[in-house]
Amino acid sequence: MSKKHYHPLSIFFHWLVFLLVVAALGVIELKGQFPKGSEPRELCKTIHSLLGQLIFIAMLLRLAVRMIYGVPALAKTNSLLHLLTKTIHWLFYALLLTLPIMGLIFLQAGGKEVHFFNWTLPQWINPDPSIKKIFKELHEWLGNTIYFLIGVHALAALWQHYILKNDTLRRMLNQRDPEIK
Repeated sequence: MSKKHYHPLSIFFHWLVFLLVVAALGVIELKGQFPKGSEPRELCKTIHSLLGQLIFIAMLLRLAVRMIYGVPALAKTNSLLHLLTKTIHWLFYALLLTLPIMGLIFLQAGGKEVHFFNWTLPQWINPDPSIKKIFKELHEWLGNTIYFLIGVHALAALWQHYILKNDTLRRMLNQRDPEIK
């Protein structure tokens, strides 16, 4: 495989995580449309929790693929853009691994069991309302940060594609440069 392109597994996990994040954000926003304690609201929270767990697993696999196959060199840009690109990517990795853990902590601190499909996860945190409050607020705040990062990431990809005219976006879409035969 050329070092100019991402491995197909890297591309797969990039878009899988994107779809899972969009679904997790969508379902948690939908939750607000239902009254507290209602069955649809509880279902939204359950689905959001399951999606968070799937994001965590997909991110671990994505990082494993990155370690095994590496990533292509960044398009030729100035050093500040290079630093910003790496920073945004590692912020995504950190948030998408940390948010599910925080969700687990605040649910367990609230005295709730956390399920992964039909399996109940071990209780790692004793119920504690003060811990629940801290981790719930932090989870929500960092979750809102994802909206900002997605916007910056998408705008940067479009800017590089249409303004700088480099192959950054095509590489993540697994498309070859049309000028290369």
